[in-house]
Amino acid sequence: MKGQYIIIGRVSGLHGIKGKLRIRYYNETRSDFLSYRKVYLEDRDGHVQPYEIQEAKIHNKFISARLKGCEGIADAEKLIGSSVLVKRKNLPPPEEGEYYWFEIIGMDVVTDEGRPLGRVEKILPTGSNDVYLVQGSGGEWLIPATEEVIVRVDKNKGQMVIHPIEGLLEK
Repeated sequence: MKGQYIIIGRVSGLHGIKGKLRIRYYNETRSDFLSYRKVYLEDRDGHVQPYEIQEAKIHNKFISARLKGCEGIADAEKLIGSSVLVKRKNLPPPEEGEYYWFEIIGMDVVTDEGRPLGRVEKILPTGSNDVYLVQGSGGEWLIPATEEVIVRVDKNKGQMVIHPIEGLLEK
């Protein structure tokens, strides 16, 4: 059951005194949150509970949301710290050539000459482009997520093929 959900944020606090939640949304495109009609909150014990979104608004660095069944400040306080989840099938499709981080993390990485490097362990956002932290038996590499370096991403195979630019794999 856990695999059907994707964490999209965390309840970080309250917004106002009428039971609205302050949500730290992990997606850069905050407006994507407004397309969801239902979210799931996972508490610290791992219990997942569905909630219908009655109202959601974008603020500078967070989303405020009123959820059905969360009628006041006492109800809302109990939800602080919960993970905000959606069903994987309800995620908006990524643009052509774009991927969700959960699709990239764990992928095997090989060079276009067939040299295995390891697996993507982490993604580091840098502002201009993401950087993939790849760890393998030969060490650790920082691979820029640019068209110049990334040759192909095969989600079905769980594999990323890269063309190492000069100096990229030197230690």
